[in-house]
Amino acid sequence: MTEADAVPKVNARPAATFEFSLLRTQDIPDCVEIVRRTFAEFDGEPDAIANWFNARITHNPWQRALDGIGLGARDGGRLIAFRAMSAQPWWIEGKSTVIAFMGNTSVDSAYRGCGLGGKLIANSRECAELTGTTTAGNITQKVYRKQGFVAIGGEGNDFFRLRASYVGSVQSRIGSKLGRLTGRVADTLSAGVERRLGTVRGFRLASVARCSEEFDDLWARARSGYTSCLERSSQYLNWRLFDFPTHPLSLLALRDEGGCLRGYGIWHQLKYSEHVLCAVLRDLFVAIDDDDAVRAFLALAIQHWRSLDITWVNLEVASNR
Repeated sequence: MTEADAVPKVNARPAATFEFSLLRTQDIPDCVEIVRRTFAEFDGEPDAIANWFNARITHNPWQRALDGIGLGARDGGRLIAFRAMSAQPWWIEGKSTVIAFMGNTSVDSAYRGCGLGGKLIANSRECAELTGTTTAGNITQKVYRKQGFVAIGGEGNDFFRLRASYVGSVQSRIGSKLGRLTGRVADTLSAGVERRLGTVRGFRLASVARCSEEFDDLWARARSGYTSCLERSSQYLNWRLFDFPTHPLSLLALRDEGGCLRGYGIWHQLKYSEHVLCAVLRDLFVAIDDDDAVRAFLALAIQHWRSLDITWVNLEVASNR
């Protein structure tokens, strides 16, 4: 039995009987404690929760554009539930704005069943003129629809998986030394995925540890092709990936033969076993009509991941290309 299971349930009360107010930075310790008590996977790891608040809210350059840091529910002055909202720069219909995004909602276990989660989501509109979140589970999506939220995209956004290398799988079966040699032979014989993407002549791919003005230039050239998308300025990328990351992420930059930045991808690595690794492509940004850059990036990225003996690649980029 977890601590959350041991907390007695309060008598069911309608959400409207609780007090709702905007969250301030001084409420963060109480929010961290609610998550720690409520979710078993975070019990004993409060630093992981505190780090999220620190990176996404306290040190967020755009947070001051919002009213507070989210919405809280209180019972007799004590915080019992919250929806924390992180500010995010957004490009929508030809202009830059700031929206309340990446909402994280948590309700004290003793107060579940009172409708607090739905009420917090509905009232989170108080945080900004525009609020949103990433694709959630089926149950949460129903709540958003009920509250009048509108789905953006969602069509043709299937994710795909492909094999980059056989080295790890073979090593798991016959050992590291012989497995590496045998796996490399298998890779050479089967490396057809990237060849089907066409020529990559003149393009090169390289890891980047800091985004410079060339990323601003790409953003300025490409943004007009997008009706609604996350801002890809160097300020945002450096903050999100390198200065205050919440997860280890890597960036691969694609340049043409003239050295011009044509696009980039953001990825992270999963470890399934001692030898079997997976690369997850989280974001791929190019000009909307630059199909040559898309094909070149994917072909060169597959080669890069194969050189790292990465077995699987998950392409988790919402796109209808």
